[in-house]
Amino acid sequence: MSKLARRLADTRRWLDSIVIGQRLCPFAPPVRQPPALRLRASVAECSCGVAAELAEEAAALRLGLDSPGTEGSPETSLLVLGGTLDNGALGWRELIALSWKLQAEVIVDRGHAEHLQIVLFHPAATHSTYAEAGGPADAGDFTIRSPHPVVQLLREVDVLEGVRSHPDAEGIPGRNRVRLRGQGVAACEERLMRCIAAGEEA
Repeated sequence: MSKLARRLADTRRWLDSIVIGQRLCPFAPPVRQPPALRLRASVAECSCGVAAELAEEAAALRLGLDSPGTEGSPETSLLVLGGTLDNGALGWRELIALSWKLQAEVIVDRGHAEHLQIVLFHPAATHSTYAEAGGPADAGDFTIRSPHPVVQLLREVDVLEGVRSHPDAEGIPGRNRVRLRGQGVAACEERLMRCIAAGEEA
């Protein structure tokens, strides 16, 4: 299995066993399969390359919005990145900085600001802006941790519909963090690592 294929396989296992399996996102199951879901492994080696790839994903999502009823139009896209970018490690803070560039150049400059939004996941993601590497672990952070860095695109119309259809959509993130803290860091870490280990055994 190639590195790109393994990256996608790890991400699918994460979606199934953690995002859906742990009920972190009640809106994920209906869009788990293509064509609703686009899952793409980035081949970019620089931030400009990632921006170009995300622009293509944004165009695919806009097609369904601009031409309702278009057969096979996706509802969400996950661009799965590698561990390095611009000749350096792609840590959580680097991914956040990259997202600012993507927001400006892909979402705003290309006219997607009222239609699409970016969501980030990362193996070392933290909810606290000031969390330091090597500091106390928080199992709640595993609500936004993934096997590989991920830039997700969501359609604004789907986000709003989800909020309207759920009795307490705003409370989902908080409840997820509380539940994972109850499970503990070790259990959450082992579950995430299994998504990667299964791919290495294949």
